[in-house]
Amino acid sequence: MELSKNFEPAAIEARWTEHWKQKKYFKSVPDDRPPFTIVIPPPNVTGVLHMGHTLNETVQDILIRRARMSGFNACWVPGSDHASIATEAKVVQMLKEEKGIDKNTLTREEFLKYAFEWKEKYGGIIYNQIDCLGCSVDWDRVTFTMDDHYYKAVIKVFIDLYKKGLIYRGLND
Repeated sequence: MELSKNFEPAAIEARWTEHWKQKKYFKSVPDDRPPFTIVIPPPNVTGVLHMGHTLNETVQDILIRRARMSGFNACWVPGSDHASIATEAKVVQMLKEEKGIDKNTLTREEFLKYAFEWKEKYGGIIYNQIDCLGCSVDWDRVTFTMDDHYYKAVIKVFIDLYKKGLIYRGLND
């Protein structure tokens, strides 16, 4: 085996990240240990991670790893957010520039098809970046804020809060 003259962290980090994922070291299954959960405030699928995201992911990784080492059943849930208006603007721009399509000529279903294609492309980039950072997330729990189960849960809670009078139209006295 020949040692490289220079340290090459990318290859080492990729190998360890893959080992951790194969062994499912960060998978969380409910048990008798006290739970400790972090849900990544989901980055928008409008592009790629920026330095603020990187700082946020690093701090969360430190917290979740400390919880694991302290005996908690630690679960770090990765996800991404549709960021409705911002993502729509990006998709509209892409449709116009790359495909020559005016959004107004599309049905809702046709537009959503393009929006989900955008999400697959940029959500994948974001997840790859989180992976390259070595974040100890449970990759079996990836979620997107437009996933059916997520959307239904939000609507259910909204309706429940409305029925309790906590969401209303009007001025707050």
